[in-house]
Amino acid sequence: MEEKTWGIRFNQYPAYQRLNKEQRPQGCPDWFETRQISLWQEQGLVLWNNVDKRIEVLQGGEALRLLSELHSQDSWKSQGISVTRLVHKIEFQLPARGRRKKMEQEPKVDTRKSEAVYEEMVHLPPEAGPELMELLKEKKPILSDMAAKEKKRWEEAVRQFWDFAFESFHKQEQSELDFTNRPFTWRGHDPYQWVCQYQSAEGRVCLETRKWLWYARVTKPRHTGKSYSFVKLLEAVEWIEKEIVELANQPEVPEPPSHFRPEEQIETDRVRIRNELIGGSFWIDPAALEPKQITYKLFIELEATPVSFKTLELECGDIIRYEERYLSPSKLADALNLDIDRFHVDQPIGENTDWYQVTSLTTFFQESSAADQAQRAWDQSRILQQFKAGKISRARYGYQEVETRFVTYLGACQEPDKPWDQPVARKGYMEDQAFRETLCCALDITDYRDYLGANPEFISDEQILRTMHEIRGHSKFLPEAIRRESKVWLAEYEPLE
Repeated sequence: MEEKTWGIRFNQYPAYQRLNKEQRPQGCPDWFETRQISLWQEQGLVLWNNVDKRIEVLQGGEALRLLSELHSQDSWKSQGISVTRLVHKIEFQLPARGRRKKMEQEPKVDTRKSEAVYEEMVHLPPEAGPELMELLKEKKPILSDMAAKEKKRWEEAVRQFWDFAFESFHKQEQSELDFTNRPFTWRGHDPYQWVCQYQSAEGRVCLETRKWLWYARVTKPRHTGKSYSFVKLLEAVEWIEKEIVELANQPEVPEPPSHFRPEEQIETDRVRIRNELIGGSFWIDPAALEPKQITYKLFIELEATPVSFKTLELECGDIIRYEERYLSPSKLADALNLDIDRFHVDQPIGENTDWYQVTSLTTFFQESSAADQAQRAWDQSRILQQFKAGKISRARYGYQEVETRFVTYLGACQEPDKPWDQPVARKGYMEDQAFRETLCCALDITDYRDYLGANPEFISDEQILRTMHEIRGHSKFLPEAIRRESKVWLAEYEPLE
């Protein structure tokens, strides 16, 4: 058999072997030395010419370009296959040597020239064409995948290069800028963030998340503020020092009214209203609300963290979270090891919210039995494990009176910065329920608003009136005729929403 003057080989993965100096990989030509043996085992299309003793490896993109050239050109059938690669040539021109007078200046010359050309790396004879094309066609899906990965690696390398270049540049200009001699006092926060304060306005400059530009912003409470991006840090700082004075001198915008009045005022108003209503025709004694028999249900209340969400990173690195998704009641019960056939799981403020209330479907007639079962349900659940894993922010449990809805809490787990409110004593709870129903029976919007302590911007008179009619329509302390009037009012009010 006549020995070939050329060879091709395809390595889908690198095929390096640990060999001694005397050993050679099976199948490689005799003229291969250490460098050629290393190339012969690299990933990609390996081509060599035994006459010229030259070898080259083409990656995915280069191999696909070669296949395209073989399809589009016929010159290789007579002239052979020229395997080329894009190279960047840089030529340096050194100044001529020779003696010069001391005062004679060295002539200025263009010392560098560069150009990008396709240079032939290896040449194969025409007879190699059919076999090479067949191999490239067979491996085209693999080569396409390799080319896509090469492009991704190249783009990532370019991004990292520019990130590093910009970061280095900005790091240097930050070290060169003397913040101590500025008209305002600047405080450094993160590595690339500076803040200054003037009266009620604040200026902040930071490196954008892409690390290309400096992001400058001036803000003031209840004002829109201004922002701009700069190439140079000094320009950003000077812009802030100018804009912060103009913003600080703008007229102050009054704070928006609070939804609720101060706690002290609410308590004062409630004492006043209570004294006015005691003994009146609508006054309800708390003892009158006591049911003939009290029954109980197990009660668990918790706040969960979202199972998924999206984030938006602002220019200065602040993170905004949105599109939060929470477990459905059935999936939450499964995650907490609560039998959905024994418990009802509710989200009081609506679907896809973080607040859940769990009550047992079983009603207990003995308070001690309800307490024992509540403790057992809590111990057998996975609530504490989920709390420890950060999937629940806080939870508490106990038992609830079916007739009055009063809850006796037995225990809780909570984060230090998000504690539960102190439980209300049953006596105070019943007094408040009686007081609230008394106000609704009296149908006085002003008194009910003072009881809530809510400003009109938060709750309208129509909303208050509707709430009062809903309670009046089911109150056992009013005549049937008055309850019917409230139900008629609600029926006429609903279509207006």
